[in-house]
Amino acid sequence: MAKLGTKKRPVRFRVQTDERLQEIALLCDKNGWIFVGGFEPDEPEDLCEVEYLLNPQAFTSQPRMGNADNMTVVHKKPKVGRNAPCPCGSGKKYKKCCLGKSDPPVIQKRDELDVLMGEGYSLLHKNKTIEACDAWIELWNKLKTGFRPEFVDVKEADSIFTGGEYIYNWCRDFEVELGNAGLDNSSYYRKRIEYCTDFCSIFPESDSLLMHNMKRAVAESYFALGDISKGEECFKKLIEEYPKIIWGYIGWGDMYLWPMKKSIKPDYEKAEKIYKMPLGMDLEGEADLIDRLNELKTKREKNT
Repeated sequence: MAKLGTKKRPVRFRVQTDERLQEIALLCDKNGWIFVGGFEPDEPEDLCEVEYLLNPQAFTSQPRMGNADNMTVVHKKPKVGRNAPCPCGSGKKYKKCCLGKSDPPVIQKRDELDVLMGEGYSLLHKNKTIEACDAWIELWNKLKTGFRPEFVDVKEADSIFTGGEYIYNWCRDFEVELGNAGLDNSSYYRKRIEYCTDFCSIFPESDSLLMHNMKRAVAESYFALGDISKGEECFKKLIEEYPKIIWGYIGWGDMYLWPMKKSIKPDYEKAEKIYKMPLGMDLEGEADLIDRLNELKTKREKNT
């Protein structure tokens, strides 16, 4: 993950007054942090990412700011070379004109897509998973209209998006939350299948772990819907395509150790058979597989 406060991962904050906005913007500029700030009078101040950079030892993990709807954002101005024309338009070189002067932050309105993304994250903070997914389904459908044929890796799609989060990061959150929404409303498992299948078709050259997770989500969703034969088919294709990623085997075995439908009883024999398939292949994560086999043994003994 990119370092917080850099161009790839700007530090984000939200304040209630213009004076406070200028204060935090200047603090970020003083420390050399690239930032995206919000001025929202009716929303609570959120400086968690700034506070983390000022004192990381006070946090057990890096915090994440909850985006506000319709937020006006502040970006740090791009650096200008000393001998480049001054951005003020004077016609002089930057070093002979405005270099060293205090430049105000550039303020711009969030675009519609960033608003939808932020709305989803805000709803998640309020434990409204289904509503968040609905916002993100709308976002995904709008994003697709801007994807170009030459985009075969999802990271390339960030060139058309100017929001505070990267599409590469968001797309994984979207898949996970569709699965969480499915726990309350099974129709979201169908939406998860549609989204993940769509994603893999549009961005087939994205990194292998991301593609694996998307295809695994499809297989799990079929199991959750009770379509075991289709789920089996998807998992078989998954391990054929990614035989060296151990989580395909673990995920498949989990479907029988912990069935996703309450009406289905665990099938310890089948789960054990699947878990043992990659043993001896010296794959990364084998310790997690051994943990699964030990838990299977415990559950089997408890229920016999």
